[in-house]
Amino acid sequence: MTDKAQKQYAVLTTDIVHSTKLEAKAYACVMKTLQQLLKSHEVRYQCKSEIFRGDSFQVLYTNINDAMTSTLSLRLYLQSGIDCPSIKLTQSLAIGSVEQTSKNLSSSLGEAFILSGRSFDKATRGDLVLNFGTELWSTDLTVATLFLRHLLNGLTEKQAEVLYYYIDFDFPEQQSIADHMNMTRQNIAAHLKRSGAELVKAYLAGYRDTCLGTQK
Repeated sequence: MTDKAQKQYAVLTTDIVHSTKLEAKAYACVMKTLQQLLKSHEVRYQCKSEIFRGDSFQVLYTNINDAMTSTLSLRLYLQSGIDCPSIKLTQSLAIGSVEQTSKNLSSSLGEAFILSGRSFDKATRGDLVLNFGTELWSTDLTVATLFLRHLLNGLTEKQAEVLYYYIDFDFPEQQSIADHMNMTRQNIAAHLKRSGAELVKAYLAGYRDTCLGTQK
């Protein structure tokens, strides 16, 4: 088990898929949207973020329970094309200790940074990968993440948008999303069903349960 005295952090390493193929105007719109999105997550999830190499970014979460919700929210928002051209992300989320944080996340040290970077380097473009390290490994969650990745990669932009609001609004009644998106409740229900929304909700619950195990 993880050392009780050692606090666990989550580190997300992300890259924009095919960023070099975007036209200059589209790229500028994507980056502006990303910057605004990360700022809002820093407030909501009490995390720290940094964009580097032009099309990559890292996020450090002090509360690991929120990390996967934030990760999926970032992915779905950018995939939905709400405020910018739809893009996909390669994402690597890792849980572990952090030895030292510097002003720049890219030069910080610790298990969580190492695991996130290594898994990212091995990931196929567009993947979502999760690494809890060797201290606590959940086979069920590992397999579930593979199914989740397959589901997310198959979403249409509208399905991604509806699923984004479902997660961002903390799993509200369908009518709440319908009112926000100016759609009928029936259409929202259909999009949620096709996007596997209840499975995503169950996955996030399983993720949090596993995180609680790292804190015991």
